[in-house]
Order: sequence, then C-alpha cells, then structure tokens
Amino acid sequence: NELLKVHVSYGPLVQKLLKKFNKGTRRSWAVKGLVHITGGGFVDNIPRVLPDDCNAIIMRGTWDVLPIYELLQARGKVSEAEMHQVFNMGIGMVVIVREDQSAGVLRSIRAQKMKAWEIGFIDSGDRKVQLA
Repeated sequence: NELLKVHVSYGPLVQKLLKKFNKGTRRSWAVKGLVHITGGGFVDNIPRVLPDDCNAIIMRGTWDVLPIYELLQARGKVSEAEMHQVFNMGIGMVVIVREDQSAGVLRSIRAQKMKAWEIGFIDSGDRKVQLA
C-alpha cells in the first residue's frame, strides 16, 4: 500500500515560499533553487539548477528514511547509491536557500504541515552532487 500512495503536490507550498521569501531584487531572494526529485534522484536532478562552479553536498542521515525504502533495499539487495538515485530515499523536493534564511524557510515549510530537513549545503565545485 505504501508504494501506491499519491505523491505530495508541492505547488501550493512552492508558491507560498516564493511569495514570502523572494521579495525585492533577485540578489536578495532567499530561495535560490527548486528541484523536484524525480527519476535520477539527487545526482541527475540537482545539477540542473547549480551554477557551473558549485557542488551540492547531501548529508546522509539528516532526514527520516521511511521503512519502505529500507525494506526495498534489503529485499532487493539494492546498493545505497542506487537507492538514492532511483528511489531518492523519500526526498521529493529540494529547496536551495541562502544559508542565513534556512531556519525561516524550514519553519515556514513545517507550518504548512510538511516534513522538512536541512539535508546539505552548496560548496565550490564543478556542478555535481556528492553524497556524504
């Protein structure tokens, strides 16, 4: 039954975040990137919004992984790397924000009764995702 659940619609949340946090000039915006994590997981989707000189570092263990993913990994003998790429380990949307605004954005998302975690950071690099 877990696999048949309808996915979350992020549209209303995204609209509220942009309205609340992206006022003024583009330079002052808190929300810098939005990534719907679909097929290809973090590795294929996040680079689409990164500048050429940046990497996204995703910290494993910073969010709650649903038991269904652990079951799929164990029963299917699926590697952790493949689980992150194919099943995204339960993360459906990544919101890239200015570091000084992350606490406020997290509070705003949670106020909408959605789960949210700070799962990583942006660093200098060559437009890749690293799982740490």
